[in-house]
Amino acid sequence: PLRCTGDALRAFHTAIRSSPVNTKNQAMKEEAQGTMLKVLTSFKSSEIEQAVNSLDRNGVDLLMKYIYKGFEKPTENSSAILLQWHEKVCVWCSLGSATLRRVLASALV
Repeated sequence: PLRCTGDALRAFHTAIRSSPVNTKNQAMKEEAQGTMLKVLTSFKSSEIEQAVNSLDRNGVDLLMKYIYKGFEKPTENSSAILLQWHEKVCVWCSLGSATLRRVLASALV
């Protein structure tokens, strides 16, 4: 378990950096989604904003994609935690309109 803030933040950045964005391999994408969901749910509510603020725009876009994928396949209590992440991303993006449009547009491709 990722109990220390530093460990969770390091795992978060590692998961973002190693995301298989350009692969067609569905198994690899699902494995990355599972890893990211474990990482996101390991954060305390008070640590989420720091993690979101540590990303650039591309990282926030990718995070939002993972959040929406997490909503598609919820696990125990994941939706409540993902809603907290979603809220912080929306604040980061000034209500998330541009990021939301980019995420939704890329999902349609």
